[in-house]
Amino acid sequence: MDLQSYLAAIRKGWLLLLATIVLGVGAGAALFLTTPAQYATTVDFYVSTPKTEGTNPQSSGQFAEARVNSYIALLSSDQLAKRVIESTGLDLTPQQLAGKVTASAQINTVIVNATVTDSSPARSLQIAQGVADNFGRMVDQLDNAGRSDAIVVINVVSGPTLNNKPVSPDPRIYIGGGLAAGVLIGLAVVIIRELLDTSVRTVDTAQRLVGAPVIGNIVYDAETKRSPLIIGQESTSVRAESFRHLRTNLQFIDAANSANVILVTSAVGLEGKTSTAVNLAMTFVEFGERVLIIDADLRRPKVADMLELPREIGLTNVLAGQAELSDVIQQWGDSNLYLLASGSAPPNPSELLGSSRMIELVAGLKDHFDKIVIDSPPVLPVTDAVVAASLAEAVVLVIRHGKTGRGQVAAATRSLDNVGARVVGSVLNMRRTGRAENRRYGTHQLPGGPSDSLPKVAPMGNMGPTDAKATTTATQPGVNVRATKRSPQPPRRRQHPAVDGPRPQTNDGDV
Repeated sequence: MDLQSYLAAIRKGWLLLLATIVLGVGAGAALFLTTPAQYATTVDFYVSTPKTEGTNPQSSGQFAEARVNSYIALLSSDQLAKRVIESTGLDLTPQQLAGKVTASAQINTVIVNATVTDSSPARSLQIAQGVADNFGRMVDQLDNAGRSDAIVVINVVSGPTLNNKPVSPDPRIYIGGGLAAGVLIGLAVVIIRELLDTSVRTVDTAQRLVGAPVIGNIVYDAETKRSPLIIGQESTSVRAESFRHLRTNLQFIDAANSANVILVTSAVGLEGKTSTAVNLAMTFVEFGERVLIIDADLRRPKVADMLELPREIGLTNVLAGQAELSDVIQQWGDSNLYLLASGSAPPNPSELLGSSRMIELVAGLKDHFDKIVIDSPPVLPVTDAVVAASLAEAVVLVIRHGKTGRGQVAAATRSLDNVGARVVGSVLNMRRTGRAENRRYGTHQLPGGPSDSLPKVAPMGNMGPTDAKATTTATQPGVNVRATKRSPQPPRRRQHPAVDGPRPQTNDGDV
């Protein structure tokens, strides 16, 4: 991972990092509140060496400085602790009392500082007083050994002095330590989680695995489960604009080899491939094209349910010779969106999708629809998508942002490459965005289609009256806009484009 990857991981896991910081600060504060306060009493000793005949002051001073380090150790010794206990009557063991005494010396001086720390200020002062009374006597017995001419003299020059304010615990140390620990632990967890996360989260990762550009970033919308289609109020959402960007990218991905038959699939299930296929088809209709959706997921068909159209008779029945194409293709409302539902559940889905009859059917439909969008099963669980990929001029692989594993995407791409499928790009679906991106702009409506409710429709061969168009002209300064207005005509059978011949060359696709 490079620096940019680490920063991206921190941005993604900022909530977890914040939680560990709060826990660290809370733990430090709790430890501070539960730690007993400690009070300190200090006492200073002066170490001197009396000048004797035949010695000079400098050598006496050097001798005193040499003894200072020994006296620092003596102040925390059990021997001195026993003397203090005997003189004060404290109910402590020598080890307990010695642990309360610390000593230090000022550099290049003969001043020794003793500090007694205890949770009781009175006991701290009492111990310090005992140290002041007994330390000089103990040094006299050890160094002078009863000599009449003392070679070392210990004098108390300051204290004992009690500090009425607690010297510990220090809230800055406890809370600051908790903060530092929280930051370090949080960063470690965030980075380790990123290193262990094998899902696809970035455009660069998707492009590297698929070997094709990311042509769509479909943002996450909490309303998707309730309203998966970009119609009505959802037509102005940021998610709807994401699908329009996908449509535009598909149109310009290879201008010299335009793709009119597009297969939408995914590596595994629950990636949002069906909603991607349907909404992509709707954006083509918005662009003024006649679009057919083929539900080729013969195991778990979802397209008809999403459009609220019947799916009992459809593709499988046509392939089995049980129904005519004109009886099963359904128009969605009064729009240029058509559906060839899955039909009856077959025992051999992959064989049907790979049959010569299926190839002929798609080839015939290409002459009568501007775009054909095929919703196929996921690649890895079954072979249907790999078989159906041969029918398409372009394959779009849907990847669920933060969920689909890198290994799954790589395996699906290999399977499609093995059959020579033209994978033109991938779509990162359900990408989380910030609040600034979750805004609506403008209005969109499917030409001739519903906006707020789904219609009840009949099969293509039994649709009732057709519509003629009356042309009106709306003008603005410098702009000429040709608009169409539909008016009812006497009933007649609607011509089926795939059965009754090509549709006439009209301006039905103008928006």
